[in-house]
Amino acid sequence: MTLHYNIQGSGARTVLLVTGLGGHANFWDAHRSYLAEKYTVISFDQRGCGANRDVEGVHTLREIVSDAVGILDDAQVKKATVIGHSMGGVITQCLVLDHRQRVEAAVFSGTFCAFDRYMEFINNLRQRVLDTAGTETCGQLSAILAMPGGNVLDPSYDLMSRIKTIRQTMADDVLAARMKAPFNFDRRDELRAIEGLPSLVVGASDDMLAAEYQSREIASLVRGSQIEIIDGGHFFPNTRAARYRELIGSFLQSTDAL
Repeated sequence: MTLHYNIQGSGARTVLLVTGLGGHANFWDAHRSYLAEKYTVISFDQRGCGANRDVEGVHTLREIVSDAVGILDDAQVKKATVIGHSMGGVITQCLVLDHRQRVEAAVFSGTFCAFDRYMEFINNLRQRVLDTAGTETCGQLSAILAMPGGNVLDPSYDLMSRIKTIRQTMADDVLAARMKAPFNFDRRDELRAIEGLPSLVVGASDDMLAAEYQSREIASLVRGSQIEIIDGGHFFPNTRAARYRELIGSFLQSTDAL
């Protein structure tokens, strides 16, 4: 196996956690141990990130999907429940659509089903900042977009600490390639055809990167899906960790017998 990945827990059911643009498995630190009490939990740093920083790649959606399937193969997991946040939720959609036999249930978290003009504008803005001002400034902009200013005093957001400690977590060329990965993504017609997939959509009313309407659109397309709208900005799995664990835990429990 090319990529390093983590396994925690020993439950009969496997949960695969897929991170977004940041690509680091530590995004799930607040939830991995909780899930591992009952399930086998797999998480991984994506190519060019973290423990896999030196692994070369082209950083496309297709490549990340292939890596996720390769990890399941290496771990000898035939089927998994996939929880993907942000761009990880796009990867989850691709896994559902292209490798349906490997996905027993799915959580689409803070994600989008169509890379529309709004999302193009945001990503183009971040790309221009990256090109002209560098990684640190781009990271600061991303932190502000991910943490709505109206909640800046909420200690769960810890926005000022995040801005002060922004550091380069991947090479600039890797970040640029990853930001381009979801451009033109739109598989809504295919999502309409999905049948029999236990699924949960979780969005945030104050998410500026993957706006609430995207979550509602996914829920309207995937037949039988549940939807929960909370707050907490784009990083609500961490800013609203307790609520997020409650939602994920309830969904997993409700699908344990399926």
